[in-house]
Amino acid sequence: MSTSGAVRRRRTRDETRDFLLEAAVRLVESRVVGDGSAPVNPMADVLVTDVLAEANRTLREADPGATKMTTGAAYNIWPAQADFQSDLLARVLDEAATPGIERVRAATLDGLARRLPWRAVLAHTIEVDYRESFNEPSMFLMIGLAALAAPGDVAAGEQRANERYVKQSGELLEAIIRYAGRRLRAGRSVEDLVWAIEALEVGYLLRMRIDSDIPLRPDADGATALAAAAAGIVEAFTEPDGAAGQA
Repeated sequence: MSTSGAVRRRRTRDETRDFLLEAAVRLVESRVVGDGSAPVNPMADVLVTDVLAEANRTLREADPGATKMTTGAAYNIWPAQADFQSDLLARVLDEAATPGIERVRAATLDGLARRLPWRAVLAHTIEVDYRESFNEPSMFLMIGLAALAAPGDVAAGEQRANERYVKQSGELLEAIIRYAGRRLRAGRSVEDLVWAIEALEVGYLLRMRIDSDIPLRPDADGATALAAAAAGIVEAFTEPDGAAGQA
């Protein structure tokens, strides 16, 4: 009985469940956008002590007589767990920046050397890059961190990785654009093009984990969905420059 005389009805089990889940979702959402009391970090349970155990296991496999690493060695580098987490975040983002870049570059140069149509060169480049990324676990760690870690932490840790990614990927895309006899449209930069194609690849990487056949599904002419979409982005961001290009 309430003080006002009204009888409060007890929530049912299902109502209580829904009420608590709604509160949980609000809490998670507030953390993801960065205004919660604590950020979400998918790597938060990776402790220095766990890393030492793994490192020592690796040392013993290589040399049974190897000197065991101690917590002192680690804490001399990272006085606090937060310091370790910051370095770990930067390492994951850096490793995910350009997985298999040499094989991707080789695919581009091979297509150019064989004088394939520019769309075929682009398709081969993008599909090799896509497969390299899909087979690289750090890529999915990076995607998860970008979505869930505190935005400021990701921005700080990703700067070096982003610079390398734009430089190396941009060089390949610029070579393909020149070969196609095209140029970037006014107001567009190679950085714009790199990030547009990166967004396409990341979206398809996530889709492939659920529907594996969709990204590389060919059309009647053999062009994959990924390659066709990438060609559409290149055409939207560039224009003919008047030089003799490829069909």
